Amino acid sequence: MTLTPDTVRAARRAAVEAHAQLLGNDSACALAKSGQSYPAAKFWEGQTAALGELLRTTTNHLGAEAARLQDVWATRRIPGNEREAEAYRAGGLEALARFAEST
Repeated sequence: MTLTPDTVRAARRAAVEAHAQLLGNDSACALAKSGQSYPAAKFWEGQTAALGELLRTTTNHLGAEAARLQDVWATRRIPGNEREAEAYRAGGLEALARFAEST
């Protein structure tokens, strides 16, 4: 697979669509305000965020940047409910793993 910004954008779009499908007619903001925990939604949100971060890179080496971001995401502090934070992190790490070059 040739890794291009379009490849990453397509993966990000798929994550956004999975997130929206999971939430149905509910918004993530409404769920958060209700105090309801929804780790499955946080997983897809994490994928979307990680791939967005990858797209904002200034390097042309997306595979190397995805590997670098894996290290960042593995140790980044994620505030909030521990279960949701771990789901968010897992989503981000899974998304980046698809594109990370082995070093």
